[in-house]
Amino acid sequence: MATHDFGVPLESALARRERLADDYAHEYGAERVFPELTGAVQSEIPGGSRVLEVGAATGLMTGPLLESSAMLTALEPSAGMLRRLLAKDVASSEKLNVLRGMTEDLPRDVAYDVAVVTFTPRRGLGLMKLLLELAIRVRHRVVMMLPEDGSMDWAYLSRSAAAQGFDVRSRIVRGEGAQRAVVFVAELANWTPTFTGEETWAAEARETTVPAPPPRGVATRLVRFFLLSGDRALLVHTDREWIDRIYGNLRTAAHRLGGGEITVRREEDGVMLIRLPRTGEE
Repeated sequence: MATHDFGVPLESALARRERLADDYAHEYGAERVFPELTGAVQSEIPGGSRVLEVGAATGLMTGPLLESSAMLTALEPSAGMLRRLLAKDVASSEKLNVLRGMTEDLPRDVAYDVAVVTFTPRRGLGLMKLLLELAIRVRHRVVMMLPEDGSMDWAYLSRSAAAQGFDVRSRIVRGEGAQRAVVFVAELANWTPTFTGEETWAAEARETTVPAPPPRGVATRLVRFFLLSGDRALLVHTDREWIDRIYGNLRTAAHRLGGGEITVRREEDGVMLIRLPRTGEE
């Protein structure tokens, strides 16, 4: 698994998105978007807003967002997904602007009132970096639809965003049966763009790189995050001359904080934190 700034190997996620674009029997994202969730997101858009939709895919949320927006920009990195969106009736709306690309591709002097993110493949640190990229392009509010799958990414994001000065709200929205999702809202009124992102480097989910020499307290922070993350394993990379030190510190922190829930294993190119299975867990 590649390590990079997005907190998840986006290359493979985008390649999968492109493959699914040709599956016309499947409406991408339909299994995760349900009426109660759509209504919850629409309620976060003030009347007359210029809205940025991040990850528009084939336009499942584009129609509902158009209903609540004065102007809507639908942003999607997959050419195949955009072909399907542009083939829909919603594409004829004079209120709709469609762009291919990612948030980082947008000019920084573009200002939207609200940004809505639909189930981004980014995780961990990648979510915080996405929020920061959006915050410098949005006036009032960022709304994210996130999975409620036990990963706790939304809880980590809420805590980190609040620490950086965002006014944060998050709630679980339930639909029929087992349908559940989290609506995360970051208000920008009291936020100023002074954060560089370096303070949360250690929170990247699944795989992360520790700078050399390791910062003080890094092992404790990694173990605490891992306990909250819901992931089965976290691979920690660092320069080879520091691997033994990180290994020892992580063993100490895991013993002190893990309560028998995790173990630490030395790998060839890093150190692995592994969640131990509970009784009855596969």
